[in-house]
Amino acid sequence: MHKGITGLLGLLIVITILLSGCILIPVSQGKWALVDQWDYYVLPEHYYTYSYLIYASSNCTEVKVSINCSTAPSYGFEIWIMTLDQFGDFVSSNKVSVADHSTVYSGSYTFYSDSLIPGEYYRVVIDNTDYGWVDTDWDGFDDYCAFDAEVYQYIGL
Repeated sequence: MHKGITGLLGLLIVITILLSGCILIPVSQGKWALVDQWDYYVLPEHYYTYSYLIYASSNCTEVKVSINCSTAPSYGFEIWIMTLDQFGDFVSSNKVSVADHSTVYSGSYTFYSDSLIPGEYYRVVIDNTDYGWVDTDWDGFDDYCAFDAEVYQYIGL
């Protein structure tokens, strides 16, 4: 008799928990997808490099750039998020206009940007020139930066 009451009580507790909403069912939140990377890239002073095209859709409007910098100039170097039009203007006339930007000085750094507009194409630019916010020192020595970098785009569901 005691086992029957214990079993019934256990079943009643399980039913109560299920009906009260105390059990959480995990909901998929999306994920970060790798879209480009540089492995030990050496970027000389007065040069820049850029990523593959990134397309922002309605559920993909965030980008993350993770950099592990082994060598950097004292003044730093920049990460720019540019639309395709902004990038075209930069390549043709050195005019810098960005959707977002940040400066890296040394070590490991992660830059997050949620400035992507759905329906636009973007490039991530890593810059070691004088065209942006950081000025190089023009001291006759190549103040290069060396880094590993990964560009991720958040894919929401």
